[in-house]
Amino acid sequence: MAVRGTHRRVVSLLSQCIDLKRPGLRALDLGAGQGALSVRLKEAGLAVEACDPNPEQFQIEGVQCRRIDEAGRLPYDDAQFDIALAVEVVEHIDGHRVFFAEAARVLKPGGLLLFTTPNILSLKSRMLFFFGGYYYSFGPLEPFKVDPASQHISPFTLNRYQWMLSRCGFRLQQVATDKRQSLSITFAFLVPLIRLVSLVEARRKSPVPSQNTSTLLFGRKLVVVAEKSEEESAGPDQ
Repeated sequence: MAVRGTHRRVVSLLSQCIDLKRPGLRALDLGAGQGALSVRLKEAGLAVEACDPNPEQFQIEGVQCRRIDEAGRLPYDDAQFDIALAVEVVEHIDGHRVFFAEAARVLKPGGLLLFTTPNILSLKSRMLFFFGGYYYSFGPLEPFKVDPASQHISPFTLNRYQWMLSRCGFRLQQVATDKRQSLSITFAFLVPLIRLVSLVEARRKSPVPSQNTSTLLFGRKLVVVAEKSEEESAGPDQ
C-alpha cells in the first residue's frame, strides 16, 4: 500500500542509479503486498522476485512471492540480487538491524537497496511534533494492539537510517523525495533560522546539516538509495 505515484517515482529514481536495461539484472521486492511495485519492475525489464510475511495476498502472475519468516529472515541464498526495494515497509517493522543485514546478505557486492518511508524531518512533521507530540504519519499507538500492516511504529530520521545502514555494510548513495508538501512550504520562513542553528551545531556534530537539506525540510517521503560495500558486511549480531 503506497500513496499514488510512489511506485512510479521509485522506478524513475532507480533508473537514474542503474541501467535497468542491463541484461540479467535481478530485483527483489521486499514486503511486496499485492504486487503493485513488482508489476512496474517487471515492466521495466527486470527479473523480479518478491517476498512478504503474507505471500498469499500477492496477486501477480509470473512473479514468485515467498514468505519472510517471523524472525525476519529472507528465503534466499547469499548474493542473489542486484537490487532490493522496500517501499513503505521500514516504518512498519521493529528490528531494523536484522532487516538491513538480511537485505545486505541477499544482495551482490555493489548491489543497491532502495527504500521509502514517511519523512519525519519535514517542516510539517516538525510542527506537528512541536504542537501535538507526534510526527507526520506516526500517530498514537494503542497499547497491547499489534497490527503490523496498519501501524507505523518506527519514526526514524535520515541520520538514524544512515547509521544503521553503515552497520550492515551499506553506504548512503542518494536521498530524494516523492513530492514537496504544501504545508511544509508554508513554514519556509523558518529555514534561515534552522540553517543558522545547523551551522553552529555542525562545528561539534557533522551530520546536523544533512538533516536540514531542502529535500528533508520540504519532502513528503524519504527515498533512500544505499550501495552494498564490496567488502563482507556485518551480520545482525556482529
